[in-house]
Amino acid sequence: TSHIPTDGVVRAKALEIIGNTKGDLERAKAIYTWVANTMQRDNSILGCGTGDVKAILESGKLVGKCTDINSVFVGLCRSVGIPAREIFGIRVGQSRFSDQMGSAKDGVAKISGGQHCRAEFYLKGYGWIPVDPADVTKVRLGEKLTNDDAKIKAIRDYCFGNWEMCWIGFNYGRDFILKPTPEQTPLNNFGYPYAEVDGNTQNYYSPKEFSYDYVSTELK
Repeated sequence: TSHIPTDGVVRAKALEIIGNTKGDLERAKAIYTWVANTMQRDNSILGCGTGDVKAILESGKLVGKCTDINSVFVGLCRSVGIPAREIFGIRVGQSRFSDQMGSAKDGVAKISGGQHCRAEFYLKGYGWIPVDPADVTKVRLGEKLTNDDAKIKAIRDYCFGNWEMCWIGFNYGRDFILKPTPEQTPLNNFGYPYAEVDGNTQNYYSPKEFSYDYVSTELK
């Protein structure tokens, strides 16, 4: 897609990361580990980020939010022949690892700002394998930890092959066109609601301005 090319700097970085590593599982793990350990979360970025992989790698800053970080994983995998994709969804409850990965009070979570992008790659003979290097970076920043802390090691290990189930996925949309065709086209992704009033696109990053409210309640 326009935000995730698979040539140039993207492929060059992927080849640098995997080196002589053989096998799609091992290559995906090498890419995942590099992304989780090297990229940094930047809370100043709007929403979940734009996921512009080429721009991120060319900048050398290697920072972003979940869409940025997990899109880099996807782009690097695709560039060496490993099918991969992002999934856009929302956090819906308490994480057992960290409040950074989902929080609730007495089983109720106000989740209007809980949008979160995850990723997965395809392994022949197994199917789609879930990953989330972005959450590793989020906990590391939010709890002021390092890659060597036991908690980060545990989350990094878990998030290769697992998604914690305090999250719901909505779609895989990237660089696509809604029908009927909207004013804003193509849409970069579909992680937030989209609406127009008199031809004016509403600010989907602002629940209060847009006027939407999500609440999740745990059933016991």
